Amino acid sequence: MRSPKIGFGAGLALSLFLPIAGCSGDAVQQAFSADPQASQWSNLSTLPKGFPADLSYPNANLQGVQQSQTNLPSSPNSQRPPQQTRWATPDNSQKVQQYYSQLLQKKGWQLSGRRLSQQQLILLAKRDQLQVRVTIPATGTLVPVQTGNNSGRRIPMTVFFIDFSQEKALSKVESPTQTLPKPGDLDFIGPVANQTPESSNTDASLNSAEIPAALKAYVSDIQRLEVIDLGNPNQSIQRGTFARWLVKTNNRLYQDRPTQQIRLAATSQPPVFKDVPSSNPNFPYIQGLAEAGFIPSPLSGDADQATFQPNQPLTREVLLSWKVPIDFRKILPSATTAKVQEVWGFKDTKQISTPTLSAIFADHNNGELANIRRLLGSALLLQPKKSVTRAEAAATLWFIGVAGEGYSAKDVLRAEQQAEAASSS
Repeated sequence: MRSPKIGFGAGLALSLFLPIAGCSGDAVQQAFSADPQASQWSNLSTLPKGFPADLSYPNANLQGVQQSQTNLPSSPNSQRPPQQTRWATPDNSQKVQQYYSQLLQKKGWQLSGRRLSQQQLILLAKRDQLQVRVTIPATGTLVPVQTGNNSGRRIPMTVFFIDFSQEKALSKVESPTQTLPKPGDLDFIGPVANQTPESSNTDASLNSAEIPAALKAYVSDIQRLEVIDLGNPNQSIQRGTFARWLVKTNNRLYQDRPTQQIRLAATSQPPVFKDVPSSNPNFPYIQGLAEAGFIPSPLSGDADQATFQPNQPLTREVLLSWKVPIDFRKILPSATTAKVQEVWGFKDTKQISTPTLSAIFADHNNGELANIRRLLGSALLLQPKKSVTRAEAAATLWFIGVAGEGYSAKDVLRAEQQAEAASSS
């Protein structure tokens, strides 16, 4: 059985949080990730209108405000669109998480939800008509210094976000009704009382009707892992986005097996691809895949792969050429068009690029867990150059590994749910 998800409290003090004191400059640079969004925020000295002053962290600086991109409700009853504030503090993540976990159960706040993952803690709370969402990452961020002689130098900080939405008071006739998740459900993040839970506007509820029926179960499980932002499920996914999804999902499924995780590249490394500089938000994932040898690059001897084209749509054959080597964790044996034709029976086998043949042939060895099975179902055409949708990409990530040894999203969710139930009984 897989190890249980780390619970909030003393367990958080484990290796998720790295102390700053006593670390050398190089060690700190490796322990904290770079902040690709720092330039998008301007420093502010005053709180935005409507922000609850008691939510300000004592040792944090307000860095900026923008319209919220999270799932706080914005309805005709809202006085203004939900807003997101960005804060930075030299305190470690554990201290910030403990502070808000305690604060949001006092001073009239009602804690309506708490979701802890390997990447972050999300707290949902409500007071009167004010709803807030506090998002605190599990690790620090390297934030550029904007002023003084040290301008441009990056220092380690905990960067967290507080989203808030103020609604007008509703009469009983106007009050909306919602179906609340029940304890035991995988999407239950409790405690949930009579207040509004996290939001009915999650990706799952907004887009579930648009997801092809054959993919819904796969996509639902992947979303519950909290490693992807689905967006429009029928929109083509970009190559850079899928690289990020691939690494994050693999590391989530194998979170109790560090030797099977793909290591993110440090932004201090020289870029492998000419069009993926270290400032690219997906650089750690793309560069990490290249350095591990899972995707073709000049590092693997593929001199013609000097560019990555991160913003181009991902095609079916490219998805398979990246994903299947990770499933098998080894160099794949060569294959021919005839061999692929024999095992899959595709009528358009001759349209498959030669470097991809080995991945498509090897994928067949995974039987019902083959990526092509989830991507296409039963089909006589692969259409290798066709763009992959975000829902299709999520479905292929539902299982990573070899049949009998790999992990599926469903397996991980079930194991974690059972572990949590056992620990609370």
